[in-house]
Amino acid sequence: MIALIWDFDGVLVFTPHEEAWRRAAREYGADIDHGFYVNYVSGKPRYEGAHNILELTGIYEKYGADTEEKKKKLLHEFAEFKNKIVNVMFDRGEYEVNWNAVGFLMETKKAGIKNALASASKNATNLAKKVKVGEITLADLFEVNVSGKAPSKKEVFKLAIDELKGNFPDVRFFFIVEDAPAGVRAGRVLGAFTLGYEKETELDADITFRNFSELSIETLHKLIERREKNEV
Repeated sequence: MIALIWDFDGVLVFTPHEEAWRRAAREYGADIDHGFYVNYVSGKPRYEGAHNILELTGIYEKYGADTEEKKKKLLHEFAEFKNKIVNVMFDRGEYEVNWNAVGFLMETKKAGIKNALASASKNATNLAKKVKVGEITLADLFEVNVSGKAPSKKEVFKLAIDELKGNFPDVRFFFIVEDAPAGVRAGRVLGAFTLGYEKETELDADITFRNFSELSIETLHKLIERREKNEV
């Protein structure tokens, strides 16, 4: 049996996280561009991304955070400030659902494939509950949801794999759907198949694609066959 493990932001829903981080950084006297966001914030847990901004743009130094205690206090303040910004944006409907991705997710469910939501963001579940898919919500489409329950992308994916194995012992093959290099790397380390959703950044995944219409369940089975053939 197959299971898919889904990242959320930038895959299932295009969220305003990047803009929210940019606004927060600007409020604290720094600017970050798209390249910075992709390399140091995207796909990372909230506090890790916040720390990277504060450290690499000099905000720690600017605010006199010269001890671990001061850094921790500023980090918490900055991360929560950004979180308030993004939740206001969510409430305003400033996000876009990737219906092609949702369509593929529903296709896999009909075929008996299990699905897990495994975002590093604690906000993913709340937003997934806002997105209506017919009579249910996007959150209801997942058999497992571990979003925001581990401190790193790798650990979130590992938690998803463990919960899927525990709930569905027949699952043998795990596919991670990601749009960020950090997520693809984490999936590879865990031995999962990686499906790289390339929008702007090139990804070193088992399969890369630019539209979910390029994926099929047959594609997943071919990847399994290829790996098993190579292992013989």
